[in-house]
Amino acid sequence: MASSSSNDRLELVAAALTSLIPGSKVITKDDPLYATLEDPKPLTYDILSKNVIVESRPEPEPGLVEPFEVTELDAEAVTNQTMRLSLLIATPTEKFTITVRFLNGQPYRFRIDPRATVYGLKWSIFKSKGFDEYSQYDVNNIVLTFEGTELNDDELLTDCGIKYMSNVTAVVKLRGASKSTMLVLDEDLLDPVWDYDFTHIDDKDREFKRGGHVYKRPCGWNRIALRVRGKYEDDKWLECFGLPGEWPVSYHGTKKERAEGIAKTGYDQKKWNKMYYGDGFYSTPDIAVAAGYATSFPFGGKRYKVVMQNRVNLSPGYTTIIPEEKTLAGAEYYVTPSADDLRAYGICIKEVSAYNFLC
Repeated sequence: MASSSSNDRLELVAAALTSLIPGSKVITKDDPLYATLEDPKPLTYDILSKNVIVESRPEPEPGLVEPFEVTELDAEAVTNQTMRLSLLIATPTEKFTITVRFLNGQPYRFRIDPRATVYGLKWSIFKSKGFDEYSQYDVNNIVLTFEGTELNDDELLTDCGIKYMSNVTAVVKLRGASKSTMLVLDEDLLDPVWDYDFTHIDDKDREFKRGGHVYKRPCGWNRIALRVRGKYEDDKWLECFGLPGEWPVSYHGTKKERAEGIAKTGYDQKKWNKMYYGDGFYSTPDIAVAAGYATSFPFGGKRYKVVMQNRVNLSPGYTTIIPEEKTLAGAEYYVTPSADDLRAYGICIKEVSAYNFLC
């Protein structure tokens, strides 16, 4: 039988993971809800990785996709619009209107510029329909399909065959899991041998290294280790002795601002398009910077923040390092194109304030 402290630890981790994985609820086997599940779905490392290591990309160019509100037009305007739209059915050379339907049948109309991408439509849905008000959702949870085919974020809508009066289907779902959003935390996901409580530790002038780069330990945080040994082709990336193949440490927060791209922080918006380093998975070697993007959650009458601790492949060609003087955030940013080169191995949790559930 698990000890009370062990149960408390698991419940805290479950609460943290619930805040990290959009649209989900993570429970332990001691939770009363567990007995009600007909087919309990375990939270695996694969599901966790797919939902906390999420690509960041810049906000799409404004004006390419806009919510379309029907307004009354006079007779001449109706005639002119009808003539224009009849031409757009054949060759969409200017903005045209489409309908997006959710699974509940609710339709929404959008005006589309021919230069708009699938991601641009997702972004407009996310911002205009209120999803950005909920921390459990981000734009990556929206899946669009057209005529039975799931649409790729980077494709032009017109290249997908979408034109005037097309109907696109939208669903919001958890990445990498089934339709069920109830996930069970199993102790096998965690590796308590490697847990380390940095809550009352201050490294001051002490320096540590991993993978040949400075390792800023998560001082002030409690690090819960994930069981990752044996998950990849070898474990060299995870070592801590400075041997070949060892990867440096990075951190990333996971709240909804990730959808706008962590690297936009500190940049003048007018310079952003020129200085942007591309789509990818953004992280930083400084947990204090990552904490600005951290999800907060309530547990046991208190409020906590959670940040993921990763190892990142900084070998040439695998990750772009944005220097501190360009980020203006007090630390470097790492932009990693492939999720295979950014691997979560720890969950860092920190109490931030008391929390009154009656407020």
